[in-house]
Amino acid sequence: MVYLFVLLALICLTLKGYCGKKVSAFSADTGDAFLFNLVRMLLCVAIGFVVLLCEQAHTSLAAEPAMLLICFFSGLCNAAFLVGWLLAIQKNAMVAVDVTLTLGSLLPALLCALLFGETLSWQKLLGFALIVAATALLSGYSKQTAHGFDLGGILLLLLAALGDGLSGFCQQLYRYYYTAGGNGFSGVAYPKSIFHFYTYLFAALILAVCFACYVCIHRERMKKTNARPSKARPSLSAKPLIYILIMAICLFAANYFQTVATNDYHMPSQVLYPVIKGGCLVSVTFTAMLCFGERPTRRSLVGSLIALVGIVAIGILP
Repeated sequence: MVYLFVLLALICLTLKGYCGKKVSAFSADTGDAFLFNLVRMLLCVAIGFVVLLCEQAHTSLAAEPAMLLICFFSGLCNAAFLVGWLLAIQKNAMVAVDVTLTLGSLLPALLCALLFGETLSWQKLLGFALIVAATALLSGYSKQTAHGFDLGGILLLLLAALGDGLSGFCQQLYRYYYTAGGNGFSGVAYPKSIFHFYTYLFAALILAVCFACYVCIHRERMKKTNARPSKARPSLSAKPLIYILIMAICLFAANYFQTVATNDYHMPSQVLYPVIKGGCLVSVTFTAMLCFGERPTRRSLVGSLIALVGIVAIGILP
């Protein structure tokens, strides 16, 4: 049953990636990246509030400071991931971005092994090694399909990977400290909807501050240079808004399904995140091929096969 939720999360992430690539075409600069993701987070906050009410979890809104701190860190990591991803996808091939995120998915497993004593068997390490090997192969493929890397593109990829990996680790912090099966700081357990609601609320607040700062700095630069406003830029029109709405729904659903897998079914972080990202590595390769003309090569197909073997090794072997 747990792999059904993993599969649903994978489908949502693949659809989110497709829509994100579409939205990136409407993003003219960093300000648009902040604005688009702010709107997406506000939509996630609204979805989260509805789910919270459906779970009758409103009585748990007065959360402990430590729980709020975990949610704040989760929101910060999500905000960094969202902005980094949307800007990185403009400068790099779609597969290159997902390749980097696959490496970032190892962060929760390694941090949980260090902090919570989760054991890493040699079979799991073999699966990790296979996914890293697939990453290297697909990275070579992405260099052939992209216009090459620049320093800005690499930094954006690292920002997205760190944000994504650490946001997964925040899910584990919540699991270990504030769920019924965790150790807990004070023995208090909070529903999943509380964690997700506050995560997206903090992410929206952080993005709102970043967007406001960007607008102020941009206006000051325009005044100093006496520059005229540039030609009409893409705005938050109906077309990108539809994609952003789909992305918000898919983002919330994917994270919720992952939380169900790790909290309710106790899937270890060393299995969940590499399997999710390894699956995305394969699905995004074919999405990029079918929808965005990033033609696969023998290298990319072999890399996808190795990634699948790595997923099997992590998810099935003890």
